[in-house]
Amino acid sequence: MKKLLFSILAVAGISLSATSCWDENIPEAGAARHQVTDLKAVPGDEEAQLSWSMPEGWNPTEYLITYTDGDKISLRTSEKSYLITGLTNGETYTFEVQAVYGDLISGAVSAAAKPTTSRFAVTDLAAEGSANMVILTWTKPSTNVTSYTLTYSSDNTAAQEISIEADKESYTIDELENDVIYTFSLVANYAKGPSEPAVAKAMPALAVPYFLDRTTAAVNQPVKFTFNTEGYPSATNIRWTFPDGKILTGTEVSYGIPSSGTQHVTLTVHLGDKDKSWNIELQIRDYVVNYIDWECVGANYNGFKGSCPVFSPDGKTVYNITFNKTTCLYAFNVETGEKIWVYEPSAASGSYNPLTVNPVTGDIYFGTTTAGQFYCVNAKGDLKWKFDGAGSMKSAAPAVNKDGSVVFIGDGAGNIFALDAASGAKKWQAALGSATAGLLVNGNELVAGAVNGTVTFYNTADGTVISSLKFPCMTDITGFAVGNDKRTVYLPAKTAMCSFDLETRAILVESLSVADNNLYEPVVAPNGNVYVAGKDNCVYCLDKDLTRVVWKYQHTDSAGKVVNAFNYSHPCVDTENHLYITSGQAGNVSYIFNPDGTIKESWTYGSSKNQKQMGGNNYLNGVLYSAFVGNTGDNGAFYGKYVGGERANTWSTHGGDICGSCCLK
Repeated sequence: MKKLLFSILAVAGISLSATSCWDENIPEAGAARHQVTDLKAVPGDEEAQLSWSMPEGWNPTEYLITYTDGDKISLRTSEKSYLITGLTNGETYTFEVQAVYGDLISGAVSAAAKPTTSRFAVTDLAAEGSANMVILTWTKPSTNVTSYTLTYSSDNTAAQEISIEADKESYTIDELENDVIYTFSLVANYAKGPSEPAVAKAMPALAVPYFLDRTTAAVNQPVKFTFNTEGYPSATNIRWTFPDGKILTGTEVSYGIPSSGTQHVTLTVHLGDKDKSWNIELQIRDYVVNYIDWECVGANYNGFKGSCPVFSPDGKTVYNITFNKTTCLYAFNVETGEKIWVYEPSAASGSYNPLTVNPVTGDIYFGTTTAGQFYCVNAKGDLKWKFDGAGSMKSAAPAVNKDGSVVFIGDGAGNIFALDAASGAKKWQAALGSATAGLLVNGNELVAGAVNGTVTFYNTADGTVISSLKFPCMTDITGFAVGNDKRTVYLPAKTAMCSFDLETRAILVESLSVADNNLYEPVVAPNGNVYVAGKDNCVYCLDKDLTRVVWKYQHTDSAGKVVNAFNYSHPCVDTENHLYITSGQAGNVSYIFNPDGTIKESWTYGSSKNQKQMGGNNYLNGVLYSAFVGNTGDNGAFYGKYVGGERANTWSTHGGDICGSCCLK
């Protein structure tokens, strides 16, 4: 009988004298034994469910399971499944399973799982104070809550604990002291234990003395403080004293606190014949967003490559997609910086594609590379539809028409698709000739740029070709920039810059030689100047007619070396013509350039090892959002840093709106 050729291992703890009976389909004792197949490890809450199969005719006496949880742990079972409990949520475990045949043992098969809690915290916890009482409201988690535990305290009182029934979503606490800040912590209890606490603060008062537009903010991010003149009509001499000693007066003031951590602002007013003061507590963070815990496959790192953060139509949510083997769409609250949800496609794939938000519906569009699929996810993080008729989506950002009814995509194989935004059904398809590098909706025309330098004008209704232009080439997935006249379109052709007229469909500048290596993602400032940077480590400012380089800046790393700095940099501009851009390689530096090319401000995020930017920037309400690619062993980070200023409604890779719709009109 033919013997299998893999090695035989003895199992520790199994008697060497034990005998086994084998049917005629099993090799004789001494032959190699078949290992398990189809091993799966499905993570749960502090547990993982293992299951496997055996080929027909193979009948092990038992199975050996090993994994490491501090110490190496070995388990035995005669079944083809096993529930492993007592694991730590958030830790990745690798499980090995071996088939045992009496004295012999097969080779090991491994699978990994990362347990995740199903003990979800309550959401939307709010605390509203009135005279001697606070009303708490919250949203119940969708899972089975057994009860709630409420803990509250103040600087004047010890912590008190209350048990609340599972069907409640509100609770009133009375007999509290007025004008004192109370902290409330609400925990959802489950069969397996408590959730993480949700925390809220409130101050009972005869009348609410002040209003804040936010209770958490980043360093230097303005918070608006408003005194309640209706509740205290006789109050005079209204003063706001900040932690750094700054004093502002008036019924409404705005101020950015320069230090992070728990900070206190004192409100003082004159009432009757004496002063009355209230202590206002705020949480000040270094960043609006600071997140690094991306979904990964095994030990792979993850981050952002080729993509760029974009915003919901109301500007309250920022989205981005990770790139490395596990493509996931993440949503973050722009005010709190917290992750709202994550959508992970069923088909594992990388992503090298900018995403776009529908400015009418709020749906988010993105594509994957290895799987070659295009997804539409709604604002709640649920899959709306999937289109799998395209090739690799390492291509330009999707574009959406003005009424939000059609989304246009291009793939890496040079195909253009018009898809119904509601259903994902294909309306038409066209052949562009090479990989799509840019899309732009201009009324009833779709302008598509290809890597081979062809720019084609399509009728948006049926995909018929209206006209085409030919440039030397076009840098991959860089998109178009549009001038303030809404006619002049700029595109990078590797080392050169080009332009054409949207109305006449005529070439304006066929090629202006600019750089020594690829240029990426130009952006037009309000003053008409064109900013662009690239792999030659330089940032350029060009005049609107592409006749000359106005100024140039060369980036070097901390050791003075020239590095591959600005590929896929996705720069931004503000209303004062400042340029915001980040160097891409190790030793990252974020820059704010003045219009004359001098540096207004610069800084470095984290260690140079894991912060290599190829994921771009975006900018809203004075906050610069920067996405980093990561490096072996380290995930890339997503930062939101308050830098001030106001976003210019100008045109770059993603167009002029905050959704990145690539729609001009």
